[in-house]
Amino acid sequence: MIKLSHPDKITSYAIGIDLGGTFIKSAIVSSNGKIIGSYKIPSFADKSPDKVICQIIKAASHLVKNFNKQVTGIGVGSPGIVTNGVVKYPPNFRNWKIVKLKSIIEKKLGIKTEADNDAKCAGLAELKFGHGKRIKNFLLLTLGTGIGGAIIIDGKIYRGETFGAGEFGMMTINFDGPPCLGGNPGAVEAYIGRNYFLENEKEQIKKLGKGIDFRELSSLAAKKNKTAKQFYDRYGFYLGVGLTNYFNLMDVRTCVLTGGISEAYKYFIGECNKTVKQRSLPTIRNEFRVLKSKISAEAGVLGAASLIFDTKL
Repeated sequence: MIKLSHPDKITSYAIGIDLGGTFIKSAIVSSNGKIIGSYKIPSFADKSPDKVICQIIKAASHLVKNFNKQVTGIGVGSPGIVTNGVVKYPPNFRNWKIVKLKSIIEKKLGIKTEADNDAKCAGLAELKFGHGKRIKNFLLLTLGTGIGGAIIIDGKIYRGETFGAGEFGMMTINFDGPPCLGGNPGAVEAYIGRNYFLENEKEQIKKLGKGIDFRELSSLAAKKNKTAKQFYDRYGFYLGVGLTNYFNLMDVRTCVLTGGISEAYKYFIGECNKTVKQRSLPTIRNEFRVLKSKISAEAGVLGAASLIFDTKL
């Protein structure tokens, strides 16, 4: 049983859980955004909800075992639609339909728990500890296996009527294109989601060698490899088409990129900016900004912990 404490007026501590399809990343986080300790274990998402929950409990218990201060709660960022702590149909999680994750963890550990969509948690982290400290209206886009995100308006997360706002990967950019995992033909995710992009480019990638992923593509691009540069130009083009839709729809001028693929920012941002400039409304094309998050690697746990620090977000 984890003991619950009241937040210190100066600094409080929470556990942030970033629930992924392969790993659970967890950390003790201070209210000023400092990571005190971290722990990473397999999520066992291919087994069952019960097994995943056991891993969450294991991670939280491990973190507090040797921590000499008390924590105020546990925040969990999860894939899927999350409504009032209930996680619904997260992709790549076997037999997971609707799970009352918040109440289950609270019952097992006896500590305040909050849960939200993982991309929205990344948005909270950016709002509290990243570019959001000076920008109060922006879109956060996660570039990884899937394409998700968050919408921040007036310094608050916009969640939508069913808590599903920010599913940027599902927006169509080619009405008869290939389907994404969500089943939408020609969606953004079907073009710039990690696995989709690598599959779409597999014939050209084979020419570069075996086991080529974005890390290898970036290394080749750094060496001015023409083929790798062409790959990132195409990636930037597709991203730019998607961003044009988002900017035009929301009339928000700033997007922050996070997630693993954002590490290749300098290789695709030129073509991305060029595409947005060509396609966006005249009122946007000379004022938009596509920024790289400075806290990308820790955004998941920082944002999850922020669910505890400020539930009004």
